[in-house]
Amino acid sequence: MPYVLKLHFDPDFERRRLRPKNRDDGTVDQFDLGYVQNVVTGQTLAEWEALSPEITPAPDAIVSEETAFLHGEGCRVDPENPLRLVATVNGHVASNNGQISVREKLSIAQDVDFHIGNIVAIGDVHLTGNIRPGFTVMGRNVTIEGTVESANVTGMGNVLCQTGIQGGNRAIIRAGKSLRARYCENAVLHAVSNILIDGSSMHCRLFAGEKLAVKGRLVGGEVYCGDAVYIGEQLGGGGQSQTRLLLGYDPERIHKDQHLKAELREELMEFESCRQEDRNSVGAVVCEADLERRAKRLETFKSQLNRLWANPESARNFASCRVIVPGHVGANVEIGIGEAVLAVPEGLSNVVFRYQDGEIITEHPALRK
Repeated sequence: MPYVLKLHFDPDFERRRLRPKNRDDGTVDQFDLGYVQNVVTGQTLAEWEALSPEITPAPDAIVSEETAFLHGEGCRVDPENPLRLVATVNGHVASNNGQISVREKLSIAQDVDFHIGNIVAIGDVHLTGNIRPGFTVMGRNVTIEGTVESANVTGMGNVLCQTGIQGGNRAIIRAGKSLRARYCENAVLHAVSNILIDGSSMHCRLFAGEKLAVKGRLVGGEVYCGDAVYIGEQLGGGGQSQTRLLLGYDPERIHKDQHLKAELREELMEFESCRQEDRNSVGAVVCEADLERRAKRLETFKSQLNRLWANPESARNFASCRVIVPGHVGANVEIGIGEAVLAVPEGLSNVVFRYQDGEIITEHPALRK
């Protein structure tokens, strides 16, 4: 009996000209070209179907009386159904000269731009090129050999930016574990565990759940860190730019707090605008109906803020927090540990800042043998 091979993925997508995806509203997403074909363990990749005489297969269909699969790594014949090929790992599926395989690591030897679009993979991602402005890369562990340019990167595990990050005040980099970059400028970096910057951080917002280390300079921007901060060469300086550090709290709670307060301020402005609307105007009728809804949203934001800090785990052990600066301290530096705040005098060097009895104290040397 002849069988026809049915594939549950597109074997030629890498050789075709990728096209933008259509949105539900009829517009086109120029950044999403559907480059990656993700599959999960146990998912059917291909199967042989019996070919009845009244069905004419497509000209390019694979028809055979043999039901063996040509496959490589990451897949196997289903033990419960020898006519089905399934994935054995989470990753991306592809076909090379008819051989089906699933790889856990997606390697891309070019820039992420309008030629391939956004990358969303459930396995590891390794890029040898740059990520151009406006594009997104997501994966389990993400390694970028090129530069991240005003783009978004998310890694469920670790993120490594070997060249660096030129954020343009639009880049957001997130790591479910740790994040490392050669340098970063005008970007937002999040890491559940640690952040390591081999060079300098300039005018960034850094959220490190445990520790932050900057081997070069940390100038401008804001740092939110749960435990300890190490700055090798210089903390602060850079003209009028202020450098603020806050330790001892969960950085992601801080970020959520900032987001909720921004939404609360926006809602308050809209609420007050409606209240001050001329009662005789056409817009007054609309605003009157809208006031009750906005009042409820305001209460929702306030209750969310209260719940955010109600958990006792929201604060850490302040006494264990440290800001370690073997180099020197420049101008316009403010350090907060818990509720204690210190405007750091310019010109200090080889110093460590820590919390004691509700205050931030200064000690020398920065590192003890």
